[in-house]
Amino acid sequence: MAKSKTRGVCDDRRKVKFLSKLATSSHVANSAAAAGVAVSTVYKWRERDPEFFRAWMQALAAGYELLEMDLLDRARNGVEKPVFHEGKQVAMVRQFRDGIGVKLLLAHKEMVALARVAEGQINPEEVRASLDRKLADMREKLLSGRALADQRAKPAASSDDD
Repeated sequence: MAKSKTRGVCDDRRKVKFLSKLATSSHVANSAAAAGVAVSTVYKWRERDPEFFRAWMQALAAGYELLEMDLLDRARNGVEKPVFHEGKQVAMVRQFRDGIGVKLLLAHKEMVALARVAEGQINPEEVRASLDRKLADMREKLLSGRALADQRAKPAASSDDD
């Protein structure tokens, strides 16, 4: 087998390993190390290979979804932490602190949305139409609320005139 073919097979294996690790860690450097390649190499693959770029975005989206599930579990159930007194563990307490994780999710929310658009899971026209419907519903409710308030105010004003 020619050297370039061998390299291509090895690169394909490394790409798969990188993407697999990226989907569970959402960490590019650690994923590259697990695949046995330099970070610069995976960025070159991403730049030159549109298929790899799509798979990268899907892996990141999957990783962020896992992170979200972990954070939701922590938010619901907390995390057991040992309590020490004079060097000895005396109890366990359940802590509920995920502010940093929530900030991380918010920072990467746009990335997940972009990945979903790239996958074709989100159609911009459908999103726009959905938003237009929601805004129209909100406008209708607002106008209905104003009309109801006006109707309630009229009888009170006319009874004062009597």
